[in-house]
Amino acid sequence: MTMLKRVPIFLASFFILLNSYLALAFNANIGHRSVVGSVSKSAIGMSSTAAAPNSEQKSHLYVPSDRDEYYQGNIAQYLLDLHDEGATLNFCGGMMFQLVLSDKLQTHLKSVAADSSSESEQKQPIIHPASQSLMSRTPDYKKSSFADNIFSFHGRELRKIPNANGGMGFVLQLSYADPSATLEEVSSSSIAGKGADAAWNGSPVDPQGWSKEEIATYDGWRSDQFRQWRKCSMYEDEGYSTFGQEFGNEAFGLNHRFFLHLDSQNKMWLSAEDGCEGTPADGSSLMKKLGGMLFGM
Repeated sequence: MTMLKRVPIFLASFFILLNSYLALAFNANIGHRSVVGSVSKSAIGMSSTAAAPNSEQKSHLYVPSDRDEYYQGNIAQYLLDLHDEGATLNFCGGMMFQLVLSDKLQTHLKSVAADSSSESEQKQPIIHPASQSLMSRTPDYKKSSFADNIFSFHGRELRKIPNANGGMGFVLQLSYADPSATLEEVSSSSIAGKGADAAWNGSPVDPQGWSKEEIATYDGWRSDQFRQWRKCSMYEDEGYSTFGQEFGNEAFGLNHRFFLHLDSQNKMWLSAEDGCEGTPADGSSLMKKLGGMLFGM
């Protein structure tokens, strides 16, 4: 009798959870975005065609103790392996984004990862401590488009990507930022996004990275609903000529600054400036499997 009484409770809890997940997933896709339509399955945006990592063989990608032992502080190699393995990041408790690095960022990280000199070690990406779980808590934080490929990165959340690992059509792309650029005080002649308290004078040095328009108008500290989402045609008009070829003509996205930080359990999180963040997934979560069934990817 006790078991029978628990069955309705379990089923009710499951459907409440499923309903919440459906609302989250579909709102993320169509809530305040105007891009709709089917995506060709032949279009694929991944530089790596690897399947999602095997949870038993690739534990160093998501188990903190295994990660630390395997990489010994070589975070550049860690990011490269996440990309090469087609790893997904679990955002918002079930929204799976495949991590994709631009070609130029890969080249940079490979150089850093392979060089053990003290100069190269200074170029290693930093994983911030758990006490700095928001970008606004990191040292010398400014509202700007600054990124240095060490403390912070330029990136994009991209949606409606055919065959993206995770089953939801989501990709989180990181790209290479101009390392020679500097921050300046905001003045009447500054080119900076709304609400910025510093102006970054970087150039668009990565063909797959931020355009001059994305740099000039970046305002990732604001709510997504007030920001400029870009469709494929806009990316290509601004200079990312291969966007449709890589991600599909129906893909769309939003640029963010990202940084890495740990949590109290030593897990690594890739966090956007607005606080939305994801941690490497082991590929076995219920929500990921539901996502694959619901989105048919």
